[in-house]
Amino acid sequence: MTSKAHSNSSGTPASFLSQLRFRRQRDGRSAPAVTIVASLVAAGVLLPPAYLVFRTLQGGSDSLDILLRARTVDLLLGTAGLAAAVAVTCVVISLPLAWLTTRSDLPLRGVWTVLLALPLAFPSYVAAFALVSALGPRGMLQDLLAPLGVDSLPELFGFPGAWLVLTLISYPYVFLPLRAGFLGLDRSLEEAARGLGKSRLFVFLRVTLPGLRPALAAGAILAVLYALSDFGAVSILRFDSLTRVIFVQYKSSFDRSSAASLGLLLIALAVTVVLLENSTRGRAAYHTRSNRRAAITRLGVWRWPALAFCGLVAFIGTVLPASVITYWAIRGLSHGEDVGFELSAALNSLTASALAAIFTLAAALPVAYLAVRHRGTLTGL
Repeated sequence: MTSKAHSNSSGTPASFLSQLRFRRQRDGRSAPAVTIVASLVAAGVLLPPAYLVFRTLQGGSDSLDILLRARTVDLLLGTAGLAAAVAVTCVVISLPLAWLTTRSDLPLRGVWTVLLALPLAFPSYVAAFALVSALGPRGMLQDLLAPLGVDSLPELFGFPGAWLVLTLISYPYVFLPLRAGFLGLDRSLEEAARGLGKSRLFVFLRVTLPGLRPALAAGAILAVLYALSDFGAVSILRFDSLTRVIFVQYKSSFDRSSAASLGLLLIALAVTVVLLENSTRGRAAYHTRSNRRAAITRLGVWRWPALAFCGLVAFIGTVLPASVITYWAIRGLSHGEDVGFELSAALNSLTASALAAIFTLAAALPVAYLAVRHRGTLTGL
């Protein structure tokens, strides 16, 4: 009878799959191969922190003294402040851009999407060089304004320049997830709110924006981590962030324990940011299964301001760096400089990028699979 009852309760494929899924979630066991691969990935990630811990312990009490100095506290606050400012500005820029390229009748939306994502192709030091060459003191803009009596332009070095460059380089990390979030939102929820007589602003703030929270948080975290890890822009723009000071300590000191201590501090700051985001998100889940496309909003008289906004961001983030590089290349050629195109270097860049993308995907898949399908303390860690 037991066998018959079991057969009746699981006679359909749907019930069988449901029981199988329940057992898998209940026992929490995962595929051994996936666990082994994910463990290898985690071990690789832990190698640099392990080295930093080893070098810090070699320094003894001197390493602890470095962490407790007032100068170190100032570096920590300055780096955290720069990362926070970059993240907030990226959100402010990316949210209207994502809405314009997905929900409005903005002309050439596909072209704008490509142009607005192109800053990802520029290294931060190239963008910093372009900004200083074009807008800094004695830059290209200064030369154009000299006949008008403009002697000098404001300094771009320090926090303002680093904040501007890192924002223009990292805002696509927020723009692209937000754009995907807009495309995946369930339109029926917004239509229901509108049917209840709510205004467009109310619907956006209370329905659309909460649905975009996962994409918004993911993009902001990426922008913060990029700003924390950047070395090129802060070096050219002379902003004392942790990365720049770590490099100086590493190159100028015979004892590298101090650089290792600051490196551990930088890692601790990044981990704190990720843990804060994870704790505020909690167990919230967002599901968008609808295939219905959102209605396109007609901009009307706001079309030209929208085009100007997209054009300004694309110009400063993409056109300006490319124009400055082209200008200096043409100027070098006109003065007889050998500005040869290194085909081997281009092929090396493409090869390294392709291999990095393949191995990154291979490393991320098992970790993501365990984190989503087999949740627990170990997989969360």
